[in-house]
This record gives sequence, structure tokens and C-alpha cells, in this order.
Amino acid sequence: QAFSAGDSLFCRGSWGARHQFLGKALASMTKAAAAAAAEALKAKIEKGSKGGKEPFVQPVALKGVFSHFCDRRTNKIPLNDVPYVLRAMGLTVYGEEEPKIKAEVEKVDGLGKPVSFDTLNAWCEENKKSYTRSIDDAYSAVGTLCHESIIGNKSNMIVIPWLKHLVVEVGDKMKPEVFDKVIKSEDTIQDNDVPLEDFMKFLQK
Repeated sequence: QAFSAGDSLFCRGSWGARHQFLGKALASMTKAAAAAAAEALKAKIEKGSKGGKEPFVQPVALKGVFSHFCDRRTNKIPLNDVPYVLRAMGLTVYGEEEPKIKAEVEKVDGLGKPVSFDTLNAWCEENKKSYTRSIDDAYSAVGTLCHESIIGNKSNMIVIPWLKHLVVEVGDKMKPEVFDKVIKSEDTIQDNDVPLEDFMKFLQK
């Protein structure tokens, strides 16, 4: 249900859903876990080839995704959909950060009220840099989910059925057919096991 407002976006192209994959991986961890993961993976990840602190995903403008989530009559989005819109832009929002973001935008449009484009766009202009995660952050998050046998194994191999279980069955759910459509859109993902490096390149496309 949480992703239903964005289904049309995913059907129009896979980039938004790929951003959601990354957002969900990062949101599944706390900041403390992500920091610990970064240290644990330093020896395994060649940071020079990944770009280190550079953004893993270059965010798109809010105007490019807002219309796929908003009510056609009011041109506003439900307050609870704000984190999903931000993730569709390419921003990465941790689960623990969602209440703070929603509290900030509802101060403008009213407690619990739908959020306008102008309000969210102003918030993005002021805060988007804080939610543009680095390449190191992305590799650490996804690598840790592998190490903990949530979406893969300790050899940094992504197991596609495990990843599907995470995004389809746990937390904010994505429809199975949307997951399948995105995965099948990539020629390099033809098996159930995909190396971490290949999967991260897939998310960046």
C-alpha cells in the first residue's frame, strides 16, 4: 500500500524503483549500524574504485517525481508519502529520520495535512545534501545486509529471492510484480546470485 502511489512511476522506468531498493537497504539499518559496517568493510571494498565520498546516486529534481504521487485534484501528497517521494528522487532517508522530516514539512501545511509541492520543494532545497548518501554509505549498507544474511551471504553475493523477500514482505512493501519488472529489466541479472559489485552498478544506472 505504501508504494501504490508510486507504481505509475516504476512502470514508466526502473530508475525510481532502483532508488527505492537502495533507500530500503539503507533504511533497514540504523546510523550506528551503518557506521560500524563502514569500518568492517574497509578492507574488502576498494574505495578508490568506488569514488568514496561522492554521491552514490545523483538526485533528480522534485518536479520530476512529484506528479506521480500527488492527488490530481489538490496537487498535494499525503504526509506519510513524503519519505517515498524523497527516495524516488534519489535521496536516502533512514527509517529513524522519517518522523523528523514529516514534522518539519507539516509545520508549514498543517499537522497531518497533505503536503504541497512548494512546501516539499523548499524543504528539499534546504536539506537534500544531508540525505544524499555517499558511495561508501551505499556499499556499507548493502554489504552489511549481505554479511548478516538478510539479502545475501558473507561472500558479498546478493541472493535475489532474499532481496525480494525484504522489499516485498518486510516493512514498507513493494509489489512483487514491480520487483520482478525492475530486476528483469537488467540483462546482467539473469541468475539468483549476483555479485555485490554488479548489483551496485545496477542500482546506479
